[in-house]
Amino acid sequence: MATDFASALEKGELELLVSAWQRGGEARKRAVLALARGRPEKWAEGLTGSIPEARRLAAAALGASEGSPELILDLLHVLAADPDPHTRNLAARAAGQQLARRFPEVYPVLGTWRGDPEPWVRRAVPIAAATCAHPQHLDWAVPLLKLIEPLLSDRTPEVKGILGPRVLAHELAVAYPDDTFEYLTFWSTSHDEQVLWHVAMALSGPLAGRRPRKALILLRKLALDERRYVRGAVAAALRRLGKIAPDPVLAELKRWLADEDRAPIARAALRSLQP
Repeated sequence: MATDFASALEKGELELLVSAWQRGGEARKRAVLALARGRPEKWAEGLTGSIPEARRLAAAALGASEGSPELILDLLHVLAADPDPHTRNLAARAAGQQLARRFPEVYPVLGTWRGDPEPWVRRAVPIAAATCAHPQHLDWAVPLLKLIEPLLSDRTPEVKGILGPRVLAHELAVAYPDDTFEYLTFWSTSHDEQVLWHVAMALSGPLAGRRPRKALILLRKLALDERRYVRGAVAAALRRLGKIAPDPVLAELKRWLADEDRAPIARAALRSLQP
């Protein structure tokens, strides 16, 4: 007989729900749903102060919870900086689920997370934006791009590694291609080398592969930056983009060989693209 998780929750038998989470499959889904339908103030303390599997369950359930947004976000703020990486990722995605569920209430709270001293909490913001992004909600495009904008200059590895190469290149650019390219064009006018690094990395994903000429226009401009950090990012972006859209990229790079300023980047990229 299937476990009555609602009854177990009412009795405070949280270990049964944690066990179901560990089993995975349908039992995991039912455990998460039971917690999401319950009041987090009744179970949060028992799970968030327990073993990693319990904290993972709590994070997943908070994403689907209809409880108090203030309490949910306070709990997710703690879990977003959890020592366990799986818990951190689940918490970040849960924040995105809550953002999609209650955009006006959650959006300003995530804005405060951008200034958190803990880099894992700051990292949760772009992951939440990516989780929330959906082409059916075009009205969210500009707010989500503005939400992550202040983090473009954040050079901590936790934030840097997720923002340009993944969230911009593979999430927001796919959900909101026109708005993202517009913002990338604007950000390409920045003098901050970290911002320019993110612009280059964002131009190496699947959307840039479908619009290679537009991406190459921006990369052509970034290639004139004299800083090694930016030029390295441009070369890396060209190598990635060249594997997705080889013909236009190779043609562009061959033209760069005749340009004294861009030739070193072209040679670096061509070494990995040509057989």
